[in-house]
Amino acid sequence: PDVADFKIAGGKASDPATVGYVPAAQPNNVSDFFQKGTSSNTSISLGGRSDFGNLNFSYSHLDESGFLKNNNVERNNFSLGGNAKLTDKFTIGSTFNYVRSDITTPPVGTGTGNNSAGGPSVFANLYFTPRNIDLTNWPSQHPVTGANVYYRNTNGITNPRWILNNTKQTNVTNRFFSNVNFNYQLTDWLKLTYRLGLDTYSEKSTFQVQKGSVGYPNDATIFSNGLYRTVNGNNTIVDHSFIASMHKKINSDLDLNAIAGFNNRTDTYEQTGIESSGQTVFGLMEHRNFATSTNRDFRNNNLSYRQRRTWLGAYFDAGLGYKNYLYVNLTGRNDWSTTLEKENNSLFYPGVSASFIPTAAFPGFAAGVLDFLKLRMGYGTSANFPDPYNTRAFLPINSSYQNDAKGNVPTQEQNLTLANKGLKPELQTELEFGLETQILDNRAKIDFSVYNRKAKDQIISRSLDYSTGYQNTLINAGEISNKGIEAGVTVTPVRSNAVVWNVRGTFTKNVSKVVSLPDGSKEINIGGYSNLGNFAIEGKPFNLIKGQAIQKNADGVALIDAQGNYVITPDTEVIGNPNPDWLGSVMSDVTWKGVTFAFQVDYVHGGDVFASTPGVLIGRGISAELKDFDPGLPLILPGVSETDGSVNNKVLTTAGVFYGQSIVGSNAQNTAIYDGTRVRLREVSLSYSLPTSLISKLSIRSANISLVGSNMFFRAINAPKTTHVDLDRTSFGTGNGAGFEYLGGPSAKRYGVNLRLTF
Repeated sequence: PDVADFKIAGGKASDPATVGYVPAAQPNNVSDFFQKGTSSNTSISLGGRSDFGNLNFSYSHLDESGFLKNNNVERNNFSLGGNAKLTDKFTIGSTFNYVRSDITTPPVGTGTGNNSAGGPSVFANLYFTPRNIDLTNWPSQHPVTGANVYYRNTNGITNPRWILNNTKQTNVTNRFFSNVNFNYQLTDWLKLTYRLGLDTYSEKSTFQVQKGSVGYPNDATIFSNGLYRTVNGNNTIVDHSFIASMHKKINSDLDLNAIAGFNNRTDTYEQTGIESSGQTVFGLMEHRNFATSTNRDFRNNNLSYRQRRTWLGAYFDAGLGYKNYLYVNLTGRNDWSTTLEKENNSLFYPGVSASFIPTAAFPGFAAGVLDFLKLRMGYGTSANFPDPYNTRAFLPINSSYQNDAKGNVPTQEQNLTLANKGLKPELQTELEFGLETQILDNRAKIDFSVYNRKAKDQIISRSLDYSTGYQNTLINAGEISNKGIEAGVTVTPVRSNAVVWNVRGTFTKNVSKVVSLPDGSKEINIGGYSNLGNFAIEGKPFNLIKGQAIQKNADGVALIDAQGNYVITPDTEVIGNPNPDWLGSVMSDVTWKGVTFAFQVDYVHGGDVFASTPGVLIGRGISAELKDFDPGLPLILPGVSETDGSVNNKVLTTAGVFYGQSIVGSNAQNTAIYDGTRVRLREVSLSYSLPTSLISKLSIRSANISLVGSNMFFRAINAPKTTHVDLDRTSFGTGNGAGFEYLGGPSAKRYGVNLRLTF
């Protein structure tokens, strides 16, 4: 397009534009930003068997487009497997799988808004769009340069439409995994097995940002001038197992089942990557179109490296059964890992369990009421070993980190993780007692257990003061316990030839405690940041949230400074506990003449969440919580003067309160803590199994069609209603952190049709 076509409200490109502070013409000015996502999954399975063996083949294809433009997933999955009986005693079996995944998405990472320090994020900027901005019809991109255009007079924030069209992440993965097993029946009670497993994948990922974005205070130049990163990774897992298994009937009352084996596993990962900055020609994403390239990303992380580790394991599992009502089981495993020093690289972890079935031992026990009763207890242990290269210091190499008049200057710098030669494996133990019962002709079933889990020498990354020359180190962090109960109940209120109705419920309650920490430490930052993050504090629940808060007097009243603002605590303090009080779910299904209606509702009670979405949407007038509020009114914060204790009467502007003290960007981080109680309609379905008499003429064994909906409703009960924040969406991924929500994307409901045919 010509520059003359670049207009706002009828003006020329060079003219300033003025827009009234009124809502956009459409009821929802961001509705056109989204699209209706679609997903289709087609699969077929073929199988055959004979006296010689069996063979199975399956193929599935997934094609999915998300509710954002340029968000697509395509996956193809091939599987071939079978077993062959070569002799009466020798058999061979194998499976071969190939999966190709192709994913494209705009950057949707969490952020704090106003261009998060982590880089472009669609939702982080979308949530900052005022209601009077016609996001769909106003321009977002300069027609000549391709640069960002947005409503702000400083153009100081990147338009989310520009991000959607000019940034993306891609990932193409080719994965092959298989196993082959050889089995020899040495005697009628002893079998020998050798199993070879291979799991390998190659992955190519890219991160692309066209030049022309704005903002990102910490990395402004990097993104505004364009960025292109390509990473190629290859991962290979080779696993060997030698197993002896036996089933021996010792006498008429005793049965022995046991396995003993040896396992060897090696993981090798190799990665090469290049990040280029300084794009020359807009629209061309190739490294040759960028001014500089390096093997580190803009956070100085090495994009090219190789790591390898090997585990060796020897194990046994033996179970003895007496008259089908008393069972005892013993297990044990010893692992050796190359990721630890020799004196600490071995760990043995045993287990023992027993179960007793009174209804089988005493056939007349509670006859007519109690159909089945099983009592069980168990003590188990497991091990966790760290990633490699954390026990010895090494020097990362950068061949072109600095430049001088003679060219590149290679450097070797100290690794920022302090090596810990004394690092040990983590040992987890669990003691459990439980029972299972069925009563009233199996109309009611109960599964109940209580447990006590302990993690000793837990491996945790500990932050270090930068004056040490390091950022962090891995340590064995004392002991953490988790005690709780798990219960499941199934009831069949109606069971007849015409109708069957089942109701299932689950209940889980867990109480965690940091029993001890090492080296006299009283607390350790385990997630987030030292001034706002998750902490392990001795004697307290695990993962407590610490941050700065509004300072209060002895009576619990907020203190106000001379300017009329809240006084903020000089140090961090505990502002929340992300651990839920309990969790529960209810599932129900009703079947009538081949028609089944089913649903599942999940509930989380309690647990605190630091959520930034509500404050951003409310403080900027985007949600409806303050629709009747006059922003021109003067505001006085409730509290008392920090100097004389008098009731505060100092007047502030709305912007001063919203942006500095209570809602958006406040140093009083406790104002963003919300009770995490929430309810969700996880799934609802309506299915119909066609009668055999109807489909048998078509040589179809079974046919089922179902309508399925997922995540059809959710509500964070104690969060502002119209912000629609989903407190299940964590911002810390699979790490230790919990209870943080940083402008995550909205939740999506899914609904569709499934058709299943069996021939």
